[in-house]
Amino acid sequence: MGQNGITPYDFLYISVALLLLAWLALTVVTVVMHVHRRDEESRRRFWYEQMFFENIYQSEDIIYMVLRRSDKMILYLSRNAKRLWGISEEQVRTDIEVLKNLTTKEYRREFMRKWKEWDGEGELLQNFTGRGRNGKEVWYELIVTLAGDKSSYLFRFRENTYTHEELERLRAEIQKAQMDVQYKTDFLSNMSHEIRTPMNGILGMLALSRKSASRMDEHCKNSEEYRAITEYLDKAENLSQFLLGLINDILDMSRIESGKLELAAESFDLFEFAEKLRAMFQKTIEEKGVTFRMEMLEFDVRRVIGDELRLSQVIVNFLSNAVKFTPPGGQITVTFRQMNRMNGKVHFLIRVRDTGKGISQEFLRRIFKPFEQETATIAKSYGGSGLGMAIADNMVKLMDGQIVVDSEVGKGSDFNVYLALPVDESCAQGTIENEIIVKDIKGTEDETFKERTIEGMRLLMAEDNEINAEISINMLEELGACVERAENGQEAVEMFGSHKAGYYDTILMDIQMPLMNGWEATAAIRRLPRKDAEAIPIYALSADAFVEDKRRSVAIGMNGHISKPIDFEELVRTIGRDAK
Repeated sequence: MGQNGITPYDFLYISVALLLLAWLALTVVTVVMHVHRRDEESRRRFWYEQMFFENIYQSEDIIYMVLRRSDKMILYLSRNAKRLWGISEEQVRTDIEVLKNLTTKEYRREFMRKWKEWDGEGELLQNFTGRGRNGKEVWYELIVTLAGDKSSYLFRFRENTYTHEELERLRAEIQKAQMDVQYKTDFLSNMSHEIRTPMNGILGMLALSRKSASRMDEHCKNSEEYRAITEYLDKAENLSQFLLGLINDILDMSRIESGKLELAAESFDLFEFAEKLRAMFQKTIEEKGVTFRMEMLEFDVRRVIGDELRLSQVIVNFLSNAVKFTPPGGQITVTFRQMNRMNGKVHFLIRVRDTGKGISQEFLRRIFKPFEQETATIAKSYGGSGLGMAIADNMVKLMDGQIVVDSEVGKGSDFNVYLALPVDESCAQGTIENEIIVKDIKGTEDETFKERTIEGMRLLMAEDNEINAEISINMLEELGACVERAENGQEAVEMFGSHKAGYYDTILMDIQMPLMNGWEATAAIRRLPRKDAEAIPIYALSADAFVEDKRRSVAIGMNGHISKPIDFEELVRTIGRDAK
């Protein structure tokens, strides 16, 4: 025992008591804090619920409904449901089936299908017709979401009759606009056929007149009258070609705007493509006294897959402008350069460079807009519709390419086309000899292509138009062919079937004909049970010149499709034999 009578055990008891008191105090503090926090959460939840329901009460046109997730029991329906639907919360609690009367079976089935597929994330949206004020049928938008604690669903019904009617009006306007575009496309397609047919006759008559004039004796050819006649023929042909080009541009622009322009996907040789361009412009550039330079650089590919005709149209447009605006003594250079080859495609550049008048920076910003020309004097001095650049830009974009123009007034212009086309892996690429072809006003070059002829060939021509038939037969017979004519597709089938195999060398088939059109006649000939029915070459001669028409001709069983007005040089290159 110590001096004060306190033993070690007393210290132990005191320590234990103090620890118990501390634990008790801590427990009391924890309980008090927990109760306070719970009360705070309750007050906060109550405040949020109060604000939520106050907002609901204030909403005049939106009906809210809360559905318990566990047992699908309705916990709440906003009071304005009575005014808008004629249904109270008590009615819904008593019989939830009253909600079915709000809409039709079809919309209920559609909603239940969406409900089963819904994963609870985001919003479930449903539009339906239902009962509105005074029993009037209105449109509602229903949005279902999970409530904050995810223990219930929140349904929000909002009348959107005006919005729905506005959407329906816009849909009707869009449909009408699409019908108008289709009508315009069909109209222009029909007009294309109707215009090209007489244009074929006009150009054919001009060609026949030129041939007749060429057979005059030398005395007549030296007369002023002969020179006047040939001048008139030249001007008439130039005006006809201008008109034909304008028709083609307007049709192309219309089809681009309506999204109807389609591109072909055919194999072609880039080197032959370049040579065709050179041959096409050689005479014109010679006559103007301009140096012409064609470059093929760094290629290890010859054959690619794309639309050679449309690409040619783009480059021809650039070259035509270069010829227009480059004065005598200037230079035009066309450069083909391979950039790289990857993923089965060859990336390359085609550049048309001239030393002409150049283009102002202000006009460069709008050069690809339809009907745009730099100044009013350009159209008067050089002609043109202002559509060429817009068409070229849209065509290159359809090829997933890009046009870049660089120009300086007084120094010239560069038109650069960047493309990536698939390499034709199905055939050998041939010998790649990159080269620079220089063409000036003094020199000449050997033609790359072999001369072809139709001399001695017997042709069956199906053509219902008397003038076109007369022109075509005269032109073909002038070239040495023997031509027999059928006036419609049915007669063409009968004439072919009535002769022995091998009697005809080639069939030229118009498309739009009475009794049986050219496509039907071709299919009928291909079905005939004779040896040459599948082998004989059949070519369409048609004023229907769109890509889809050409594709249909090939799909039917034709060997090709030659558009009217007929280029008889092209026709000979297509159907002729190699000259001996």
